[in-house]
Amino acid sequence: MYQEQRLTLIINYLSSKKEITLEKICEMLSVSKDTARRDLVKLEERGEIMRIKGGATLPISNGNLIDYKERNATEGKEKIAQRATSLIREKSDLLMDTSSTIALMSKFMFNKEVNVITNSIDIVDLLGEYEQIQSFMLPGKFNRKNRNLVGARTIDTLNDYKVDQLFLGACGISSDGITSPDEEESFLKKKMISCARQVVLLADHTKFEKGFLHKVCEIKNIDVIITDKAPDEEFKSKIIENNIHLIILEEEESERILDGKN
Repeated sequence: MYQEQRLTLIINYLSSKKEITLEKICEMLSVSKDTARRDLVKLEERGEIMRIKGGATLPISNGNLIDYKERNATEGKEKIAQRATSLIREKSDLLMDTSSTIALMSKFMFNKEVNVITNSIDIVDLLGEYEQIQSFMLPGKFNRKNRNLVGARTIDTLNDYKVDQLFLGACGISSDGITSPDEEESFLKKKMISCARQVVLLADHTKFEKGFLHKVCEIKNIDVIITDKAPDEEFKSKIIENNIHLIILEEEESERILDGKN
């Protein structure tokens, strides 16, 4: 059975039952738990369901939840997430920021044996499906809009950690640095950066040359940037001057085609 057929059956079930478990999907469609989870992730990306612990339900008509849940998980973002996952080293300690692109990394971490610290309740839920991944949830005040935990307690708890890699989302990235429209989020991101040996920034091309009120860090504080399309030449040069490893998926894809590997 093709995925689209399975997705239709899941939605049909939800239209009458309102809620479905992973076990029910496995039984109903004769698929593995991993396949059932991937189907739910796909439906959530489309905004057709809301994932809950152990299954899914129809979306709640709550403006704050929708603000986060309905961010478009574009093909570009998914490719960025997949490429970011390829940088993860086995048995490493990771810190994962809250962003829709970073949440998509969970789809590709099924074969990773790592420890993950995050303030995102969605990432903790998604990674909970993988027995080999140890997840640690940062404490703090619940932010309904972003479905994460923030505040002084969150920042203070980060003093107890030193991680190998931080996967960071960005609202705005320019030659002036990384910025955010939210003061609490900017302070938290700044603290996360100080806890990591390597900082990997995930940013689709729409984030370039955007600036917001609150400064997170200088561009030089980033070690790796993964994006779908190249920034303009001037900004690209600035990135390279700061010894940042710039990964542009569009260029990698072009190289694969030229090499006859696609």
